Amino acid sequence: MFGARRQQEIDVLRRRVRELEDLVQELARRAGVGAAELHTLRSSATGISPEVADLVARGEIIRAVKEYRTRTGAGLKEAKDAVDAYRAGR
Repeated sequence: MFGARRQQEIDVLRRRVRELEDLVQELARRAGVGAAELHTLRSSATGISPEVADLVARGEIIRAVKEYRTRTGAGLKEAKDAVDAYRAGR
């Protein structure tokens, strides 16, 4: 779809994101930040509102995506990715 060069660039960026995620996990561990607190910090940093978090907790994922879109103006894919990342605890 993007061509070999673009796909290679995307792969490099994905690896870098994974490396940075691992670094965040390690720094949180060293700082004594628990998984729940780290999840809360990430949620606030990603624009996940308490309302969206509540919808996710209740298993209302489609409504959570819609609410995220309403609050942020994000497109469908961006909103779904954000909600999925929140659900995965990233």
